[in-house]
Amino acid sequence: MHATVRQMLLAVVTVVLITLSGECRAAMREIGMATITKDTTWEGDIVITGDVHVPVGSTLTIAPGTTVRFKKIAPVGDRNLFGVESPYYPQAEIIVTGRLIAKGTAEKPILFTSAEANPQPADWGSLNFLGSKGNVVEHCRVEYAYNGVHSHGGQVLIKDDTFVKNAVAISVKKEDEAVGTPGFGIPADITVTGNLIEDNKGGINVRISKAVITRNTIRGNKFFGIWLKGKCEGEISRNEITANQKGIFFYKAGGMTIKDNNIFGNIDYNLAIADEQGTDIPAAGNWFGMTDRSKIEELIFDGKADPSIARIIVAPFLAERVGDAGR
Repeated sequence: MHATVRQMLLAVVTVVLITLSGECRAAMREIGMATITKDTTWEGDIVITGDVHVPVGSTLTIAPGTTVRFKKIAPVGDRNLFGVESPYYPQAEIIVTGRLIAKGTAEKPILFTSAEANPQPADWGSLNFLGSKGNVVEHCRVEYAYNGVHSHGGQVLIKDDTFVKNAVAISVKKEDEAVGTPGFGIPADITVTGNLIEDNKGGINVRISKAVITRNTIRGNKFFGIWLKGKCEGEISRNEITANQKGIFFYKAGGMTIKDNNIFGNIDYNLAIADEQGTDIPAAGNWFGMTDRSKIEELIFDGKADPSIARIIVAPFLAERVGDAGR
């Protein structure tokens, strides 16, 4: 009698395990080179083996807790939808001319990562927004991309995310060279708030675009925390920018309000100007980790060190750390 009951229980457990195993297998989907032609939701475990395009009129929604893994593809091969010239990448990517809503939660973040056994930065291309509007990347972890988020004339909210081990975490621009591509000649428009941007080769690169960069922790990036190129609109405020090779780097830059940040302890310079910077950079009202002006200026590279370039104006600087800066 007891043996019969045990056998029945074992049979039930076996059926449940088989069913659960089947559900796990069903939840893992491989998506090759594809165009999403209608509103679509991804959930579970997604493996990308070629470019995925979200065209105008379509929305791709990625559910909380989803993992999206990208396999490496050959730069010259049959897995790139649009070739590999700007603004497209040789690596597999999600190309958005429609809309992407990747909105995880604190408890169930979305993961974008490499599918390789030994992952490296630039294993995959980017979440690539080309002239599209209304995009959201929130409560996501983005790792091992060439550019975690790239916006070429696109509008994106980038909120409460973690970017690690990418070549560049976030790179946006107005494209004036790739004539005829989506977003051509349009400044990108991004809001970057509440993110951790750490241990990438580069942090945030903004080129002739609009960017509101607030309350982020930007630290330990190999080459730069933030790199501004050309005339940009917006603000950089209440960020913690530390332990990068250069905190904020300027190249022919102007137009951005930079205030109420903690910019300190960067390796080469907290602030630095590249060649060909013709106009002074206003950067007063930030905390530089100290109050000794001469020591603050030692960690600023500008026209004081090289008279051929402009100056960075940091006075008056803050005497105390900004308490609510950073993530």
